[in-house]
Amino acid sequence: MNKRQILSSLANIAEDFENSHEVLFANRINLIMTKLAEKEEDCPEATQDIKLNLKNRQKAINEHGYGPADPSQPNDKFWKKKMEMWKVDEISEVKNMLCGNCAAFDITKKTLDCIAKGIGEGAVETINAGKLGYCKFLKFKCAAKRTCDAWVTGGPIKD
Repeated sequence: MNKRQILSSLANIAEDFENSHEVLFANRINLIMTKLAEKEEDCPEATQDIKLNLKNRQKAINEHGYGPADPSQPNDKFWKKKMEMWKVDEISEVKNMLCGNCAAFDITKKTLDCIAKGIGEGAVETINAGKLGYCKFLKFKCAAKRTCDAWVTGGPIKD
């Protein structure tokens, strides 16, 4: 159940209380709804749950061509597949279509704080080493030097 569904359910309950003249209960529910609605959006689940992050990343690998496994290597086979898929003539062009400049790559302070919170000790070093961000399309912590089939020009998302 997402936040919108919860708020809708609470609104229905509050209305029922109001209709039965239980105004105090209705007011308490309305106060809870207000606080919930005003609360800053929580961290994306995958930034806090390593198992979910790994599951989503594996799905990105299997279904959306996320990679290459080691961006410091030439990975010609990987990049040639991307060239064919995107109908790009030069490997240098496709090698610049990275998560780090994708429109779904979120590196806002809030998201990086969420990633750091989820990693815990040594988070800043890990984030910096992998140039991590969060993929809003595929819902996982993503490395800037990789790419996937869902890449879209116009990023990253910044403050």
